[in-house]
Amino acid sequence: MDANKVILWPVIISIIGHVALISVSSMIDLRDPVQTAEIFTVDLKEPGSEQTPQKKDSKKLKEPRKTGDTGKAKPVNNDGWREDTVDLGSSDVRYSSYLVKIKRKILLIWQYPQKAYDQNEEGVVVVKMSIDAGGRLAGANLLSSSGSMLLDEGALGVVRGAAPFEPLPGGYNLSRLHIVASFSYRLVE
Repeated sequence: MDANKVILWPVIISIIGHVALISVSSMIDLRDPVQTAEIFTVDLKEPGSEQTPQKKDSKKLKEPRKTGDTGKAKPVNNDGWREDTVDLGSSDVRYSSYLVKIKRKILLIWQYPQKAYDQNEEGVVVVKMSIDAGGRLAGANLLSSSGSMLLDEGALGVVRGAAPFEPLPGGYNLSRLHIVASFSYRLVE
């Protein structure tokens, strides 16, 4: 009987210790820290339209001011443009029908870049696209790189290829809508 107790206590202590380690390790992220991605900017211009570069200081936003029809605050920059930013997967009722159309148009042409597929490259690319009131793509920025230039260029190419989009609904009262979209490239075996 004493031999059983001698073996039982170390087993109980081991189980308690392992449970404590597992619970502590689930609270601590042991993965490699994510490196900050370099942000690339793509400016799309229609042929023949010359735009003068603006200093970054001129793009600062003023305090939000209320619009008359909805009562929601809209940031207005120094140029008098009304802008808003939304995630492509947002469930915001105000933008949902427009975002569904954007997503549908992108999904029709989105493909895995062949070279990246051949090289088994995977990753998530986060792109911010800017759509002006007429539905034209005013710009596309890479917010987060996948670590693969092929995947990053593929996501930006899809956004450019899907343009132009439908004009922004008049009820938005916006000059430009910024949409943040995530493109997840995963190989399934």
